[in-house]
Amino acid sequence: MSYTVCAMPSSDPRPHLVPVYTAERGILEGPAIRLAIGETVLGRDEGTGLLAFPGDSLVSRRHARLTVNDEPWRVAIEDLSSKNGTFVNGRPIETIGLVDGDVVRMGQSFFVVRWRSRPEESASDIPGRAPGQIRMRADIERIDPHVRLVMLHGGEGCVFDNATAAIHRRMNPEGGIQHLDGAQADSDVLNRLLSGAATVVVSNVESLQPEAVGLLAASPMAPIIATTTADPDALMGDGLLGQAAVEFQRVIRIPRLVERRDDLLGLLKAALGEDSPPISIDLIETLLIYGWPGDVMELIEVATELRIRGAGLDALVTELVSPRLRGGRTGRLIPNDPLTQVDVRRPVPSRPDLEGLMTIHNSDVDAIAGVLGRSRMQVMAWIRQYGLDEDDA
Repeated sequence: MSYTVCAMPSSDPRPHLVPVYTAERGILEGPAIRLAIGETVLGRDEGTGLLAFPGDSLVSRRHARLTVNDEPWRVAIEDLSSKNGTFVNGRPIETIGLVDGDVVRMGQSFFVVRWRSRPEESASDIPGRAPGQIRMRADIERIDPHVRLVMLHGGEGCVFDNATAAIHRRMNPEGGIQHLDGAQADSDVLNRLLSGAATVVVSNVESLQPEAVGLLAASPMAPIIATTTADPDALMGDGLLGQAAVEFQRVIRIPRLVERRDDLLGLLKAALGEDSPPISIDLIETLLIYGWPGDVMELIEVATELRIRGAGLDALVTELVSPRLRGGRTGRLIPNDPLTQVDVRRPVPSRPDLEGLMTIHNSDVDAIAGVLGRSRMQVMAWIRQYGLDEDDA
C-alpha cells in the first residue's frame, strides 16, 4: 500500500485580515488585506478601502489599533476606548494577541485573521479563501489525466460533490461520471463500471466488501475517486484497503467548515437563497464562532430552518436557531429562556423546503414537526398536499 499526500509549497506566511462582513457592503468574498508592519489605527476617521468604516455608525472615529511585528510575525489589537467595544471571538477585549482564525468585530464589521503567503489566489472552479480550502485547491490543481486513483476524505457531515466534480474534470475531462455507494456496491456492478470510460465515484469506500476492494487494486480502466469520512491512515494502513494493497496516487482532505470562517457567510447566503431577510449582526457573530460539529450538512440544516422560521420577519435573528446551536432543536421555544423569546411567525413551508427537511431528517415526520413547530398531523397534511411519498414518511 502506498499513496501520496499533497502539500503546498513552503513559503513565508504573514498576517492578513480577511473581510467577511461590513455594514456598508454586506457579505464580502473578496481578497485578504495584507497587514503592514507597525501600527495601524482603525476607525471611521482612519483607514482606506476595506479598512475604512464610513458606513458603520457603531465604529468610533478612532476605534482600535493593530500592531504588527515581524521576526517572528505577531499581531496584537487594542481597543482605543471605543464607545461600542472591540470583540475577538465574541468576547470584548482591551488588548490581545491575535492568532490564525480569530474573528474580530468592530461595530457591524467582521474580519478573520489569517497567516497567508499572498492575499489573492488565482481564479479557479474551486472557490474559497480559507487556508484549508486553498491547500485543497492546490492539491486538486495538480491532478491530470495520468492520475487514475484518488481518495477524498472529510469529516462527518462533509459534502463531497464540488470536490469530486473538480477532480473528475481534471482526471477525465472528456468522460462521464458514475456514482456508487460502497455500502450498497455489488461486485458485478462495480466491475462493469470499472471496465468503462466514465469516472467512478465510490462513496463510503470503507464499506466495500473485500472482493469489491480487490477490484480497485486491480488497476481498472476507469479513473476512480473514493470518498470517505473514515481516517485514511487507518483505512490504508491496517485496514481493508491497506490489506488489499490499493495504491492511491493522491489523498486529498476537504477542510472542515469550522476551518472556513472566511467562507462561511458566503456558503450560508447561497444556502438561504436570494429572497431571504437580512442576517442580524448577532447571528453573524454567533455563526462565525460556532464549532459546526455537523459540518456543511449542519449549515444546510440551519439555513433551511432560518428560511422557514424567518419567512416574514424583518431579519434573521439568533433566537431562531439558538437551541440548535446549543445542541437542541429549534422547533419549540424553551420556557423562560430569554434567548428564545421571540415572536416567530410560522409560515407554511414551500414544497422544496419540505422536501429538503424530509431529506435532512430521513423523512422522520416527528423531527420535521419539531423543526417547524407544528403537529405531526399538520406535517402529514402538507406531505399529502404536495404529493410527496407518504410511505417515505
